Amino acid sequence: MLRRVSATTRAFWGTAVPFGIFVALFALERFEALSAVGLGLLAGALLGGIFVWIQKRSERRLEARGIDPGDLASGRSQERSEEIDRDLASVYEAARRALLSFPNMRLLKENAITGELDGRTGPTLKGWGESISVRVTGDGPWTTVHISSRPRLSTTVVDSGKAAETVALFFERLRAQLAAPSSDDRVRQGGVGHPL
Repeated sequence: MLRRVSATTRAFWGTAVPFGIFVALFALERFEALSAVGLGLLAGALLGGIFVWIQKRSERRLEARGIDPGDLASGRSQERSEEIDRDLASVYEAARRALLSFPNMRLLKENAITGELDGRTGPTLKGWGESISVRVTGDGPWTTVHISSRPRLSTTVVDSGKAAETVALFFERLRAQLAAPSSDDRVRQGGVGHPL
C-alpha cells in the first residue's frame, strides 16, 4: 500500500538530490569520481537539512500566529474558500481592496462581472513572489470567495509558508474591509465630504 510522502520528506529530497548532483558534476572536474560523489552526497544532505529546518521553522511561526500551515510542499498552491453573508458587488470590491493591501501587489486581471481578480507580488527576501487568484461568486444573499496562492517560480521547493500566510491574511483583510464603513456611509453620516 502506498503511503503519502510527507512534506518534510519532499522538501529534503527536492533540494538534496538536484543540489547533490550539481555539486558532484562540478566536483568531477577537480576530484576523482568517488570523492566527487561523496562531496555531492554531503552537500546535498546539508542543503536538504537546511531546507527542512526552514520549513519546520515556518510551520511553527504560522501556528504561533494561529494560521494552519497545511502542506508546505513545493509548488503546492494554498487554497481556501469562505461564504460571506453580503452581496456580490460589495464583497468583490472588498476583495479587491484586500488584495491590493499586500505589499508589492500588482493586479494582472480584474473583472467585476465574472468576479475574477488575479495578481502577483514581486520578489522579496522571503522568495520570488506569488501568483494569487481570487474568485468571487454568488447569486443570492451569500457570496463565495475562493483564493489560491502559489509561488511564482515553479521550481520553488520551500516557500517558508508564504502562500499559506497570504491566504489567511487575505481573509483577515477581507473581513476588515467588509467591516469598515464605505465612503458612501461616511458621507451619509456626516464624515468625509460633508460640509460644515
